Amino acid sequence: MIGNKDNDLSLFEFQTQFSSDNDCLEYLSALKWDSGFVCKKCKHTHYCKGIKEFDRQCTRCNYLESPTAGTLFHRVKFPLLKAFYAVYFISTNKKGVSSTELSRKLGLKQKVCWLFKRKVMKAMESSGNFLLEGVVEVDETFIGGSDENSKGRKKGNKKLVVVAIEKKKKGVSRYFYMHDYQVILKISKSNKLCMK
Repeated sequence: MIGNKDNDLSLFEFQTQFSSDNDCLEYLSALKWDSGFVCKKCKHTHYCKGIKEFDRQCTRCNYLESPTAGTLFHRVKFPLLKAFYAVYFISTNKKGVSSTELSRKLGLKQKVCWLFKRKVMKAMESSGNFLLEGVVEVDETFIGGSDENSKGRKKGNKKLVVVAIEKKKKGVSRYFYMHDYQVILKISKSNKLCMK
């Protein structure tokens, strides 16, 4: 939706491509049925137009499918265009975007934005299976406030966070609750990083 990992859409390009709910439905329809229609119920490959413009109805069993079915956009209770914008803001903002800010930008209730953001973040988690490429920076730090009694690298009650970021592309952060060189080495090997 927001471009491939090498060429994300700018906000202007995004606004040009997606200016209405119909633009979003047309995009989802093209993405979903690019290889052709296959009915989820009976596996038949012939369809006719459904009740709504981009829906498809199986000609054998009459199963009706929407372009949003099986996506995080299915049955959203607010305009699809706003859902697309929410995904755009969440996925392109390096520092993250709060549900309060989404609420302000999209004119939706904060709780609605919070729930949808959780849904988006869960969907983005599954994309964490992709390897990082190019120049990757790995760093670790302890979080959890200051611990006056701990000297040096003693963690006390703090938690270790290891972050791997692909420069100028996508960032993936993973959280680990122990300081273990083997864990960091595992992350590095799975992403083909060089350890110095």
